[in-house]
Amino acid sequence: MRTSRTASLLAGSATLALFATVSTAGTASAAVYPSTYGCKPGNVCLYENDTSKPHFSKDGNWTGSEFSVQIVNNGTVDTNRDHIRFTAQKYSAAEGRPIKYKGCLHYATADGSGGQYKVALPGTNSYGFIVKSLTWGPECGSGEKPLEFA
Repeated sequence: MRTSRTASLLAGSATLALFATVSTAGTASAAVYPSTYGCKPGNVCLYENDTSKPHFSKDGNWTGSEFSVQIVNNGTVDTNRDHIRFTAQKYSAAEGRPIKYKGCLHYATADGSGGQYKVALPGTNSYGFIVKSLTWGPECGSGEKPLEFA
């Protein structure tokens, strides 16, 4: 009887240790914010306004045309695939043509050390940004900015 209880306690402790290990391992690579601004972990999201939920979300590379006022990178730690590079354009009435932009965003970190993980895309004179591409890649280079002219 005593041997049975000891075996049962040991089995229970081993199971608890296993769950603790799996739980810790499972969260190590998860996004810092489980649903940053409604954006699922591992995704990059586009927003139609400052308070909306994302209207567009991708976990892979994409090319197309989507209106956006904000981009959020809720990527997870993954060497060579956790930073987002994007291209966008905004029509300029003064220039009479679209002006091209680009940017690189880090993934969110708990202590903020990872860098900028979101960027506002402010419209002017009723012309807003059209995001043209989203590409996952490695660390942003020292010369890459969250938003700049292309």
